[in-house]
Amino acid sequence: MAIKANTITLSDLFKENPDKGNFLQSHRMFISSADAWGALIKDLVLALGIERAKRFLLRYGFQCGRHEALILKDMFNWENQKEWIMGGVTMHNLSGRSSSVPIKVHIDADKKELDVEGFWHDSYEAKQYLQHFPTHSEPVCYFLEGYASGYCSTSLGKKVVFKEVGCIGKGDPHCHFIGKTLDLWGDDISPELVDYEREDIGDELDQAHKRIARQREILKRMNLLSNQLTEIVLQGKGLDSISQTLGRSLKCGIVISNKDFENLSEYGDILDYSLKNIIENKVHLHSSDQDKINDILQQRATTIQLNFLKEQGFSYYPLITPIIVQNRVYGYISIIKNSKEREELESSFSERAANICALHILNEKTAIDTEQRMKGELLDEVLLKPNLDANITKKLSLLGYKINKPHYVFIFHLQNQSFDLQKDEFVNDEKEVIMNILRKYSSSIVGENILISHSFGQIQALISVDLLKACHMSEEKLGTYILKEVKQKLPSAQLRIGISNICPSIHRTHEGYKQAKKALEIAQINKQKQQVFLFSAIGHISILLDARNPQELENYADNILGSIYDYDIQKSSELLKTLYFYLNNECNLHKTARILNLSIGGMRYRLANLKDRFNIDMMDSSTRREVQMALDIYVAFGKLPDSLLEHEEDTIDY
Repeated sequence: MAIKANTITLSDLFKENPDKGNFLQSHRMFISSADAWGALIKDLVLALGIERAKRFLLRYGFQCGRHEALILKDMFNWENQKEWIMGGVTMHNLSGRSSSVPIKVHIDADKKELDVEGFWHDSYEAKQYLQHFPTHSEPVCYFLEGYASGYCSTSLGKKVVFKEVGCIGKGDPHCHFIGKTLDLWGDDISPELVDYEREDIGDELDQAHKRIARQREILKRMNLLSNQLTEIVLQGKGLDSISQTLGRSLKCGIVISNKDFENLSEYGDILDYSLKNIIENKVHLHSSDQDKINDILQQRATTIQLNFLKEQGFSYYPLITPIIVQNRVYGYISIIKNSKEREELESSFSERAANICALHILNEKTAIDTEQRMKGELLDEVLLKPNLDANITKKLSLLGYKINKPHYVFIFHLQNQSFDLQKDEFVNDEKEVIMNILRKYSSSIVGENILISHSFGQIQALISVDLLKACHMSEEKLGTYILKEVKQKLPSAQLRIGISNICPSIHRTHEGYKQAKKALEIAQINKQKQQVFLFSAIGHISILLDARNPQELENYADNILGSIYDYDIQKSSELLKTLYFYLNNECNLHKTARILNLSIGGMRYRLANLKDRFNIDMMDSSTRREVQMALDIYVAFGKLPDSLLEHEEDTIDY
């Protein structure tokens, strides 16, 4: 009668056979205690090391599983091949090795497909390991993995590999396994790592000696490379030397990229490799492939090989390692190969080179930061001191700044500042982008330095008129260009720029600093949300900013014109526009009516309406002065936009 796997009992296994004796004798098997097995595991680990013991136990388990599969094939009349395969689960349970509970079973014997998942509860192997050793960094049920692989490979007729992904031996709540045919595992498992055919422990020891010799050679090469890379740093050489040294050691192409994925240094045959192209084409990749790239970008992986790129039309298999300085990614080292085969030492070499690159970058960054801090402190003195002493001007001259040339004061105010750590990091990125843009201009024009300083929430810079002329830009155009470039690199950036009038010499810089600050004060409350604000656009209202808070000025204007402003919005009456042009035309009734396309009667009606409804009597001189001042404040604060004041100029004199 055909039998199912889950119906087999111990009595079925141990039935007497008149010809062959009992089950154990006939199949040359014996019962062993779990504690004895634990002692064997302990001795193997202490004698061979955990990795060598693992290989031995995997192979031993594989042979046990293969042997039992062959025994059970002939011992029972199985209902079908799938039941024979599932017999391995029953053997785990009956033998006391574990309580095997599948949670996913896909077995197609005809197509030779197997994809299963489940738990090994009460694993004797994990419990015995923990009796002798602390929790390990990886699963430890090596015999169970090997047994399941050997049993299923034999009964399916195709190589099957079981892998433990969770284990109580490493602190997990359960022993969790996954089993698949080798082709379904793909690149997740190397075929060399699941070669269970060798049975001799002597062979394993021989392999261990060979690995030790290979490790000794790798260590020798690693020490040589480390010495060479360290020498590069000590001699003050740059990234080109690092990429050449690494490329020669590994005999392959090397690319060092910055954090924006742009190549900084190349060596050897890099094919058509570009990390920038990979990132930009990420949207066309499979979601799992995108995750692998995100691992690099988000620092979840130290080194990762992108084998899948060949399938996407790329001609390389890059091994990529991030360069991390002060917990931030500053760039990437890529080892470029046209084969997915990877040497054991490549990751170690790449990570060592990444550390040397980080040290080189940190040295350069420290030197630049120190220089910029010294220059920044000098600029702060120039900006904050009304009267400069000879010592400061001497320092400026020695640094190559033309102290008697006209220049502008730029203040870049960062809106993202807060006490939130993540936002503060974003502000630092924004400041770095702005300063790099300014340095780019400074380095591109010989003899035209830009003096830069920065505090928590803003950057100050002195920009000469000669530099603007060389760039063919006005001060406003330069501010707009910098704003645009910052937005391209950091789309969520919030930046306002205040620009002074021309300072004829360095001795007028303090005045220019105050002007740029005033421009920013107006920009903060400007209703048009203008982002580049020139002090020259404020006009004579700037005189009052020394005596009043900008908000007080707006309140003053609102007290006089606020009700008219609201009335205009509700009724579309254009009374503020009428006042603006009436005063600009020296209270000439006829000329104002002409400009506004009104009749004389219409003009008189509007003036009367202003007097009766809002108590604005334009015949009174003090009222005219107050209205003029309030209108100027509204214009400065953007409350009267240019579109409201558009008109056709009258060419007729009255």
